[in-house]
Amino acid sequence: MRLFRLLFYYEYLHFKAARGLLLLTGLLLAAGLYGIYYGTAEVARQRQHLAELPALTRHQVAELQVKFSGPADAGEIGYYHQNYALHHPTAWAGLALGQRDVNPYCLKLRLLGLQGQLYASENVNPAKALSGNFDLAFVLVYLFPLLIIALGFNLLSSEREQGILPLLLAQPVSATQLVGAKLAFRLAVVLGLGALLSALGLAWARVPLDGRVGLWLALGGLYCLFWFGVVLLVTAWQRSSSFNAVALLGAWLTLVVLVPSLLSVYVAAARPVPQGLALTMQQREAIHGGWDRPKGETMRQFFARYPQYRDTATIRERFVWRWYYAFQYLGDQSAAPLATAYSQGLAQRHALAQRLAWLSPALSAQLSFNALAGTDLPAHLAFQQSATRYHDALRAFYYPFLFQKTPFTHADYARLPTHAFTSPTDTSAAWAGLGQLLLSVAVVYALGLALLRGKRVELR
Repeated sequence: MRLFRLLFYYEYLHFKAARGLLLLTGLLLAAGLYGIYYGTAEVARQRQHLAELPALTRHQVAELQVKFSGPADAGEIGYYHQNYALHHPTAWAGLALGQRDVNPYCLKLRLLGLQGQLYASENVNPAKALSGNFDLAFVLVYLFPLLIIALGFNLLSSEREQGILPLLLAQPVSATQLVGAKLAFRLAVVLGLGALLSALGLAWARVPLDGRVGLWLALGGLYCLFWFGVVLLVTAWQRSSSFNAVALLGAWLTLVVLVPSLLSVYVAAARPVPQGLALTMQQREAIHGGWDRPKGETMRQFFARYPQYRDTATIRERFVWRWYYAFQYLGDQSAAPLATAYSQGLAQRHALAQRLAWLSPALSAQLSFNALAGTDLPAHLAFQQSATRYHDALRAFYYPFLFQKTPFTHADYARLPTHAFTSPTDTSAAWAGLGQLLLSVAVVYALGLALLRGKRVELR
């Protein structure tokens, strides 16, 4: 144990004297701080936008009250009045933005057909969408392995190339002890940096201190342990420093970029989903066809689903709002099978990606961080389901006005249903990812230690 502490101390002295490694560690610290700032600032911007929407709703109501100064037809109010479905982020969202930067976090809903509104989103800069957002999870998953590679690519080869390895092994120290001490010091540096950034991020984002904090730290720690295991495995081959650097960078490129991309292609092929354009076109064709369909046929189909309004008087006018909203609803119903298949297909794709994530610890860690932050695909699908239920509530509110010919008064605005949804955190998915990382760590360390102990140390 004393020998191990001595080796650990000399590694500290070597690290302190290596200005390049100190600069690289400082740059990664700065990148982590920027990731924390950017992620929390983006979530703060989204929260500010969501907080302004109730005031915007009140302003729109005031405009409608001016436009319709007395009792109005509820059909006109339902056509013009915009209701907002709000997707509030968790406190964790600033640390792992996930899909909150590509999927809408608020939806403008009117009494019209739902599907076209459900998949509407604001235009974004395509170059920015391609590069993605910067957050703490990105730093941990993509940049920390590069620091580990820079710290460990010459773990044993540098002493061999400098000709001092025979002198070291002539002392009462084995190659395993020497590599273990070097790895332990570098692991302490990286885990310390990760813990520092995580603590700063948790404090900055005002994350509640519960069991999820330990899960976040465990995910980050195991992911770093995996990459140190890769360093151990490459070191055990006992090749040159340049070979080690190329091999480790190749491993990073394969596990962080190539394998996730190939898995994405495979998952898309294995779990095909209907095209979103086909869903929208189906709904629009059904709605536009409603203008030409006989009103009696439209209302019979509508009453089959809403029999409580069957006693409504026969429509003889050229245009009436209850007929208009009836074929809007039927347009939604015609696209419902496609919409269900689309959402179920996306959920199945995500589930398959989670099962295959053990092939890429980077993907496993990223999915786990997003699940913990409530910013993954299931959270967005849950928001869409909540928005669908909200739209159903709007229908349930307006239909009595439309079919019973009840005037819509100013007092009725206050009774309109409102919506708010907060992302759930999927700790079960994060625990599953933790298990996948634990398996990867066990495999890579077992291989590395077996190779290191079973191969004779080359002194030159």
